[in-house]
Amino acid sequence: MMMNRRDALKVGGIALAGASLPPFPVWGGLNRGKESGRIFFEKEDIPRIRRNARTALLGSKYEEWASKGPQSVVDAWKKFEASGNIVYDLRDFWAAFERCSVVYIVEPTEEGRDALLFGFERVVALPKWDYLMDGEEDIGLMRAAMAVSRLLFAREALGDAFGDELNEGFLSVLAEKGAIPCERTILGMNQPESVAGWRYDPEHPFINEYSLENWPYFLGRTNLRGTSTMGLGLAALALRGRDSRCDQWMDTAVDSTYQVLSEFSPNGSYLEGLSYGAYALRLVLQFCEAHYRLMGDIDWAKAANWSGIIDDVAVMQAGKKSDGTPDVVNFSDASASIHPCVGSWIRERAGNEAAQHATENFAAPGYFLDFLWYRPGRSSEPPRDELKNYRTDLDWVICRSGWGAEDAVLAFRSGNPANHEHADRNSFLFKAFGERLLNDPFGAAYDRRDPKWTLRMTKAHNAILIGGRGHQYHEGEEGVNAGKAEAKILSFTDKGDHVWWTSDATHAYQLANDNVRKVLRTMVFLKPTVVVVLDQVQLAESAESIEARYFPDNRDGLAEVSRKGGNFELKRPGAILYGAFAANTPLSVTGRTLDFREDLVEGVSLEEPNELGDYPFVSAKSAPARRHELLTVLVAEQSGSGNRPELKARKSGSLWRFEANGMTGILDTRGDVPSVEIRNEG
Repeated sequence: MMMNRRDALKVGGIALAGASLPPFPVWGGLNRGKESGRIFFEKEDIPRIRRNARTALLGSKYEEWASKGPQSVVDAWKKFEASGNIVYDLRDFWAAFERCSVVYIVEPTEEGRDALLFGFERVVALPKWDYLMDGEEDIGLMRAAMAVSRLLFAREALGDAFGDELNEGFLSVLAEKGAIPCERTILGMNQPESVAGWRYDPEHPFINEYSLENWPYFLGRTNLRGTSTMGLGLAALALRGRDSRCDQWMDTAVDSTYQVLSEFSPNGSYLEGLSYGAYALRLVLQFCEAHYRLMGDIDWAKAANWSGIIDDVAVMQAGKKSDGTPDVVNFSDASASIHPCVGSWIRERAGNEAAQHATENFAAPGYFLDFLWYRPGRSSEPPRDELKNYRTDLDWVICRSGWGAEDAVLAFRSGNPANHEHADRNSFLFKAFGERLLNDPFGAAYDRRDPKWTLRMTKAHNAILIGGRGHQYHEGEEGVNAGKAEAKILSFTDKGDHVWWTSDATHAYQLANDNVRKVLRTMVFLKPTVVVVLDQVQLAESAESIEARYFPDNRDGLAEVSRKGGNFELKRPGAILYGAFAANTPLSVTGRTLDFREDLVEGVSLEEPNELGDYPFVSAKSAPARRHELLTVLVAEQSGSGNRPELKARKSGSLWRFEANGMTGILDTRGDVPSVEIRNEG
């Protein structure tokens, strides 16, 4: 149902009559841009923006952007002009245009001014700003919304260099090329049965062959709702007093913003993963902040559980990458953390001090709003200790020894399907001593025809196969939307440095194999270095084998996999993962490499397999049986430590006993879920 601004005021917690709005922090509160009409910043903010460009957090990124030079805008436009590729080449133009706009604010030059005006004039002259249609009408998703945002920002960056004639020409097309296409997209998401039929614009080349028939039905619950919402909201604010449709557009944008924020779980998690939650936020927060500045009648600080969202940012961290930027729990296609602007907005508008810590420790600069919104020197506080062992309300479990670069992180994917997901139920990643000793794959293809589609499948994860098959996943007919596979956490026990849980992925595997009766995985984490995995599989009728796979990170080609009998080693330059298998059936333990040829679609050949990368793994494959129990004991050691742990695992009746690094444990499988007992013999 459409929410108008009057309803939004109530939801936002503001009384309509006689309301006194709460004071806001130093950003100047409400209606700051009402007189100037500026969407993003006032002229008096420029000295602060320039100081931000020299801060420890943003300085390196600014220098990188400045080094590209104004000519990069012209070059990017000429590349787009030659190709007509509105999907990728126009995106690259917008990146150059955004960089140049920020640099012009900090260090205005004639060359920067001319480059921005060059790009601005040519975008305004384009017949359309996006590549999707509903029937014969244009709709606006990513590119149209990006055009609205970046053009409005550049207009303010240019200041007095932006003439009245160009402004008039821009505003005269903003409705038709920006607001209306974005509104059509949102209305299609809100009422998918009303669309004529979403499709790609035949005038623009595209590399995919997705069916868009069902996109209106599911896209509105993904991060992509945020794009059209931002585009429509900013356009409506810019056209106030000029276009009679602005009130209607504003109501639609407000309603859609609430819907974007409602996709965050009650505790602040985001089903598509941190990257996509961060993307949705940096889009809609542009509108929220501009709405604060020009309207001021909704308190967006009350529109979501911002504290929970910041908790989730902390929970999803995985130390640092080799370049010092944040590493994250990369379930699905997620691969990056928030930008500083997200944490900065939450710190200032919601008063959350943990958001300042997230901004300065868990964020990677790279967005124009970082330079506008960052406030160095604000009070901050680190994540709460309770977040070290965290079961999200999505049924993901992330446990850690701390938030340092060398601290251990164990992240486990149970829960429901999601847009951008992989076939990864009951899989996990493990990082210790700065190394992804067990990795969740990066760089999976979005297109089923690409051989790297294999990286989306269960066989490419630290998970099990039954009869050589993973759990249910689709064939990419509609892109990377959600499948149907579900899993759930049955038990979770938190004893501080000792934590364990059991997840049931029976549903996920039954969808692919009706012979499956039960699939449980029990995880035991004895911080910071010991991980124990018990897989239990029961089959209904015929006997089948199961296989457990464990993949080290090998993006740099430096991982080594070796085995001897039932034991194995996964080596990275900074750490080694020692492992041992034991099972109730005979096992074959081998070192293997992921074979992309197994999943090629008809008409696709693999002439240069090395270009896809090398994905070594250790495999433990059982003999066929109807009932399987497979125990894996893992211990991480820092390279050069000289420690070589002795691992023991054996079965006695219903009990599995293990020894590792001075720890002994018993898993009793008599109940519906295994019970766990841990003893520290060290």
